[in-house]
Amino acid sequence: MFKKLLMLLCALFIAAPSMASAGFGTGIGITFPASGSSTKTIGNTYAALQLEQLTEELTLQERHGRLLLELKVSNNGDTPYTINHRNEQIYDFLITDKNGKKMWQWSDGMAFTQALCTTTIAPHSFEVYKAELDSKDYRKIKDDAVLVTAYVLDTPCKLSAKLPTIIASNSTPVLIHGGVIFGNGPLADD
Repeated sequence: MFKKLLMLLCALFIAAPSMASAGFGTGIGITFPASGSSTKTIGNTYAALQLEQLTEELTLQERHGRLLLELKVSNNGDTPYTINHRNEQIYDFLITDKNGKKMWQWSDGMAFTQALCTTTIAPHSFEVYKAELDSKDYRKIKDDAVLVTAYVLDTPCKLSAKLPTIIASNSTPVLIHGGVIFGNGPLADD
């Protein structure tokens, strides 16, 4: 062991003077992108409206190829808010193309009891109305569909939002950093 250590020290003393040199110059660090990786996600869409004591919020989410639609109606007032309906259908969702042509409507093919009814939202409370467009039906209209309109029937308000779109997120660039040395090399020994 001592013999190996002695040989290593001798090699360092012999090689050290030849490895050291000095010179004049400067260095510039350069960083440039080599490639990148990014993920694409579907952004949620949101729209809101406040009218007197009511706040309506429309949230659209694309999840696993399905479109989830949610209309939240909040009563911000101190008194109950009551809506009188002509039948038992309380709300609806409508998807249209860029020209306003109907492509899908939640209530299509449904039957509702034809009787007068009321919806009451307590003070400082809310109701949430949901619908879902399954992946098979959503895939059929997705390329042309542009706008979702949600509303509580027998009220003056309709709330619309654009369908969710793909956005880039979590971009992680890959960078290469290198140096360029400018100078006249080692100083000459005099």
